Amino acid sequence: MPTSRHPDPTSSKPPLDNAKRTQPTTSSSAQPPILLALSGPTSSGKTTLATALHEIFPPPHSLTIHADDFYKPDSQIPTKDGVQDWDCAGSLDLEKFRGVLRTIKEGGEVPADLVRQGNFEDGVHGAKGIKPEAIERMKLEVEAWPEEVKGRNLIIVDGFLLFGRSIPGPLRDLFDIKFLLRASYEDAKRRRENRNGYVTLEGFWQDPPGYFDNVVWPNYLEEHGDLVRFGTDDPKDGPLDEARGSAQRISFSDPHWGLERCLEWVVGVMTREIEGLDSGNG
Repeated sequence: MPTSRHPDPTSSKPPLDNAKRTQPTTSSSAQPPILLALSGPTSSGKTTLATALHEIFPPPHSLTIHADDFYKPDSQIPTKDGVQDWDCAGSLDLEKFRGVLRTIKEGGEVPADLVRQGNFEDGVHGAKGIKPEAIERMKLEVEAWPEEVKGRNLIIVDGFLLFGRSIPGPLRDLFDIKFLLRASYEDAKRRRENRNGYVTLEGFWQDPPGYFDNVVWPNYLEEHGDLVRFGTDDPKDGPLDEARGSAQRISFSDPHWGLERCLEWVVGVMTREIEGLDSGNG
């Protein structure tokens, strides 16, 4: 969904995110940038971790791109059972999304007209829930990386459907490091339903009653059924398909981890993966 925030009927045009105003320095690096994907169901901590990583890897050597920035105009959002479906692949301009990521990976810059949908400092998203000392600890860990590894620019991409069945292979294949953040049905539902609504390109969206159970979670199950064996013991969740995840080089979090534990895990996996990429194994 577009970024959550308190309703503001006077503001239908979202402001640019500060991170978006800083062009990535991809062309200044001798090596192509690394594209890191943070995906998972709604309210699984994707944007929180993206924000924390943006603090650990500050500009000009990193940039955060949000899949939410590629939502279609409100009038073009598909419907499901008579209700707009903001949680399906058809709600995103996937061709534009792929084009922007490919341009960045080839050393280009983020288009100046790419608008951040909503206000990043909205009281819901951000690095809240992660203590500053945890971020500082991760900064020290990254400082120990070899210089040739630290010299690579990092593009952090967060989105709810980056590895879904409906996402074209050429888009998925652009990512060098992939994380699927998991959340239980109960946690995701509680967090989603506690949100106050979403700024969109043409106005504002509030989930109607029953939207999570009728649209959000069924879409997640359908899109990720090849990675998680839903219905094995619980129709709303299930064990990971480790073989398929490994084949796609996707790392999975534990749905019971807290945000700081997730951040430590992400940086640890990055350490291994980036060193592998730098040595030519990626």
